[in-house]
Amino acid sequence: MSRKTKKPKTRGGHLKAVPSAPRMPLQLVLNHRVVDSFTPDFVRWYERFSDAEDALQCLHIVKLFISASHAISEESSATWFDPDSLDDAALALASTLDEADSDEALVAIFDYLHLYTEFLFETGRWSGTEEDYFVLHMLLTEEASGELGLPDDIPELSDEEQDRAFQELPVLQLTGRLLEWLGAGKDVTSTGVLRLKDIEGAAGAVGVKARGKKTGKRPLPEGEGAAEADPESFEVGSMHEVPVLREIWAALVDIDGLSIGSTRAAPGAAAESWDSPDLDSRLQIRREFLTVFLASAVMDSGDMWEEGPRDNATLARVLLRGATGEPVSVDELKSAAANESVGSALPTFEAIRALRELATLADLGLVDVDTHYTVPPPVIQCVIPALALVLAMEDNFEPGPVHPG
Repeated sequence: MSRKTKKPKTRGGHLKAVPSAPRMPLQLVLNHRVVDSFTPDFVRWYERFSDAEDALQCLHIVKLFISASHAISEESSATWFDPDSLDDAALALASTLDEADSDEALVAIFDYLHLYTEFLFETGRWSGTEEDYFVLHMLLTEEASGELGLPDDIPELSDEEQDRAFQELPVLQLTGRLLEWLGAGKDVTSTGVLRLKDIEGAAGAVGVKARGKKTGKRPLPEGEGAAEADPESFEVGSMHEVPVLREIWAALVDIDGLSIGSTRAAPGAAAESWDSPDLDSRLQIRREFLTVFLASAVMDSGDMWEEGPRDNATLARVLLRGATGEPVSVDELKSAAANESVGSALPTFEAIRALRELATLADLGLVDVDTHYTVPPPVIQCVIPALALVLAMEDNFEPGPVHPG
């Protein structure tokens, strides 16, 4: 039995030189207790990844991260993390854990935070919004992007170079024109779509000749051969039948650049950033838009208005390799689509759909097509966040290996 420690009779002497431990803020104490209360459930949940000892280590790192976050912002939470302070708090913690190799410590921190966040969301303990979770998930996945085999020589563009490159992207030019056409807002039906009389103006803003008609049954053609169709024959019964318009519209809604009310569609809170004089704001809103736009193209379930499944793992692989210096050749994809490549890693049906999507993305400036499919430098930075967003929303999504073979 250990001997009891006697309380010192005096408070004098050399102990005066020893500073007392600072009292933890009440909010931080309570948040640590919340993390502790999760321990039994978290350990059981963690068994799918590792053992109880590693689970406890994860919770220990989480509490240290919460403390670091509180020290920076004077606010903390055990069930929600602020994406804006994520990097600063993780860097501060990494430097205290392992000064010799803070980069390795940082990777471990992000891995643990990712698992803890997944636990919160899966078990209903996440106190932020679903959008908050997806943003954080995207950031944490992006921090671990090295696991996807990305090279270190991805071209880096200055803010000014990005701004100029974004101005030249057709998809962003069309989006800007659509926002200009939208103005202060347009009337929508009870289902949140533009009225038939406004379809022609909206379609024209994104470079498509179409007009609404009550008896419209035929959607616009897509992919190869679309340009050869008779532009006067494009009559549609819904704005969602107009390609390009529907994808840009959906992406604007997702980034809050467009707000759909019960009777009116109007610019959302993020629309002010589109032509903001502040360079950082302009760049950020464009990155968010491209990320959501690419994710929508890759998503298994396709966009919200297309019937039937869309398994576009092949498209994801082409984009990923096009962004990493080992692009897929046009001949390889066409051979797979024609079922001519025996043993190809590209399934025929997926290849056919990927060809169609890539033709659209090329028209919008998001893919360069020569002998191979490559991603333009300003768009590369959005590929990994886009695939991370797909991973967050599609449990069975698997983009496949980056490298051929």
